[in-house]
Amino acid sequence: MRVTNYLNTTKEEVAAKHFNICFGFSLGNKYFTREHIRSYILWALENTKDKVAVLIPDKIQAINYEVKNGYSPKRALSVALRKGAELETVVRDIVRELNIPISKIEIVHWQDVEDAFYQKTLVVIKTAFAENEKFRHAVVQMVKETPHIQTLDLQTFDYEKLAQYIINELPVLIDGIEVAGVWYTLFPYPGFAKLDYLALDLQEGTSFPEISKQLEIRHKLRLIEAYAD
Repeated sequence: MRVTNYLNTTKEEVAAKHFNICFGFSLGNKYFTREHIRSYILWALENTKDKVAVLIPDKIQAINYEVKNGYSPKRALSVALRKGAELETVVRDIVRELNIPISKIEIVHWQDVEDAFYQKTLVVIKTAFAENEKFRHAVVQMVKETPHIQTLDLQTFDYEKLAQYIINELPVLIDGIEVAGVWYTLFPYPGFAKLDYLALDLQEGTSFPEISKQLEIRHKLRLIEAYAD
């Protein structure tokens, strides 16, 4: 594993296994091949505090299918959930091949993180997107600056629809996730995006203090830029 950057943590903290590690394997990212997923899981088991979580963002992926593929909401959700189930099968196969105790791996679908606290944080973020022009502009610009999005002929309402993926993801990136009493607060990913810096910004209350004051952050997320090649 090649780790090139650390946000909100250090190389020493990661090596000392201070945090439980969670991977968010984006369904639309072709980088996450079977071999790369295998490498990430092996590395995580060597560096995590107690357990490793694999977070499958299936439910929110439906937003992308609606806008980019023109699917109806019902079809988009159906396809997203099917893709999520396929990814779970891949992860379970890898775990069996490596002879890893399944108790060491938590496979988490998006609906599993949508607890009461997540919903409360999501309301704050959604309200800010609707009422805070500066915040809304920052989020929509992230969508517009995504390379593959720039090749699509989209309207303003399409960008705002795609921005809902970011809105739904932010509560997790701000606070981490809790599964069965275990907190996962270290997220490796192949490359940082403006979204990652926005999440850290909201943690610190730098650019949007009025939003940050409404967030009840329990655990600050740590991010590392990590590549499986």
